[in-house]
Amino acid sequence: MYPQLETEAEALEKATARALLPGAISKPASEAGKAPTASRWKRRLHRHIPVFQWLPLYTTEWGIDDFIAGITLGLTIIPESMACALLAGLPARYGLCSAFIGPLIYLVFGSIDKVIIGPTSLVALVSVQFTVGRPIEFAFLLTFLSGIVQIIMGTLRMGFIFEFISMPVIKAFSSATAILVIESQLKVLLGIKYLVAGLLNSVGLLSSRIHESNMADLTVGVCAIVFLLLLELLDRVANNENRNKILRICCRYLSTSRNTLIVLIAAIVSYIWIQKSGQVPYALSKNALSTLPNFTVPSLEIVTPERSYSFWEVLKELNMGIIVIPIVGILTNISIGKLTPKGLVDTNQELLTVGLCNMFGSCVQAMPSSGAFTRYAISTACGLRTPMANLYLGIIVLLALSYLSPYFNYIPEATLAAILICSIFTLLDFKLPLRLWRDSKRDFATWLLCFCVSVLFGVEVGLFVSIVVTALHLLFLWARPEIRVKIEQLEEMQYIRVTPSNGIYFPAINYLRERVLKACTQADFKITVVIDGQRISGMDYTAAQGISKLSSDLCRQADASSSTLLILFRFPEHLQRLIDHTDNLVFCESENKVKEFLTQESLRNGYINLKEHIRASIDLGYKIDID
Repeated sequence: MYPQLETEAEALEKATARALLPGAISKPASEAGKAPTASRWKRRLHRHIPVFQWLPLYTTEWGIDDFIAGITLGLTIIPESMACALLAGLPARYGLCSAFIGPLIYLVFGSIDKVIIGPTSLVALVSVQFTVGRPIEFAFLLTFLSGIVQIIMGTLRMGFIFEFISMPVIKAFSSATAILVIESQLKVLLGIKYLVAGLLNSVGLLSSRIHESNMADLTVGVCAIVFLLLLELLDRVANNENRNKILRICCRYLSTSRNTLIVLIAAIVSYIWIQKSGQVPYALSKNALSTLPNFTVPSLEIVTPERSYSFWEVLKELNMGIIVIPIVGILTNISIGKLTPKGLVDTNQELLTVGLCNMFGSCVQAMPSSGAFTRYAISTACGLRTPMANLYLGIIVLLALSYLSPYFNYIPEATLAAILICSIFTLLDFKLPLRLWRDSKRDFATWLLCFCVSVLFGVEVGLFVSIVVTALHLLFLWARPEIRVKIEQLEEMQYIRVTPSNGIYFPAINYLRERVLKACTQADFKITVVIDGQRISGMDYTAAQGISKLSSDLCRQADASSSTLLILFRFPEHLQRLIDHTDNLVFCESENKVKEFLTQESLRNGYINLKEHIRASIDLGYKIDID
């Protein structure tokens, strides 16, 4: 993996360490002012154009590893891209358009070394929800608008939004997607032609047309799945260190190239069959053109023989697609980035990069693209070192588009469906919900909600509902922080100890007051209240005024002498300034001071005999006058 860009905190720490080295020579003020500026611009350049970070360090060893990984990934992404295009309701070649433009842009701007940009089954499945039954130009315009939205989000530094998407939500989202993709490919395996949005509609239509099944398609698909599963087992041999090294290498590359091999075998069989019989009994993929696409900026208006769509009509037709696709597309990149050794992802940079991939991709008639877990697994197994592998991958895809495009017509659709099913099957994860059921019922409920809603109503609805539920839960924690209220003793003097464990802000202050007043009511307002502020991380003005109001709540009568004392213990000074002082509210910083106030209150209320307590009062450092 190429060196990671140091954060500003790390850079500042190193600079401080260098400044403290013995014998350090101070530079003139003019040079000292220029150096930090140059360093700051260099860090910004490395952050936004990471290729300048790792390219000067590039070595021959890295080049060999990246070349092997790029060739392997290129042979893998070609059949995957065609399968994803068919899943999105597009001709196979449009998937390849996404597979070459995205990697070439990510080579320069990408910040995660093992992310390979291209079509994915997840993005294709969501895209088809918004483009089904519409002209093909809607798909390209959706790609363009998604890229623009991602660039805007990255420019405005809105990456923090994705911090509201928890791991159970991402896992449920992925598992639901896997089930939806597998179900969507069942009709292809059965040779039934239709394209509808939604699981319920698809299952209903499939069951009503099951009699139209074609056994030839089913046979091709089942054979392809068996072939892919058998070659996937070779990966276990490749990871067995007791095996011969040459055997392990052969098994590794056979396993990683299994998608390419099955496509090649199926296409050769179809070609020979057509040469002898003139046609095959199973469906073949359809390819629109046999040349490289022209680079043209997509028009914001769509004109078809049937009707014309203005830009506003296009937006109305695409609906929430221009928001959902950017979010869904970036989720995989973030998840892959968290699997890297550091586990840190610059979400805003990824938004900008993927946005550029989609924006320029739409100019070559590409579908929306993002990273993929299958390609990440292959890049890791192949020893990919830097994003330079994207260059070799892009060249292979361009060669395929230039010279092999006419032969895509010989690839059986059932074979591409088998590739999608076997690739997406790895996203199914039912171990996590079982663990959540044992250890965290709340997270299990979130997983179950996201999974069920995504399967029944679509992944975009499931994602939206899950984000809303997660945000509501965070708001609930904000409004109902953990507050421990307990009666404790200090040298046989009782007091109510209140310990908030988080920030106290305006939604939570009434809850705090209710808890304290309930405890005081049970104690008949005869016990001092101590609020320990050591763990309070923050407080706003409304909450501070609520604390002052709590002191008024503890006054049972107009006379302050009959009120319960409220001690604010270990409150930070900046929070003390926000709180209005009242007669029965005091601040203290030490346990001895708390003991002193408790003793005074016990004396005032008659709980301690005055003469017996003279010696203790002297020890505490205050004077008691005896009449």
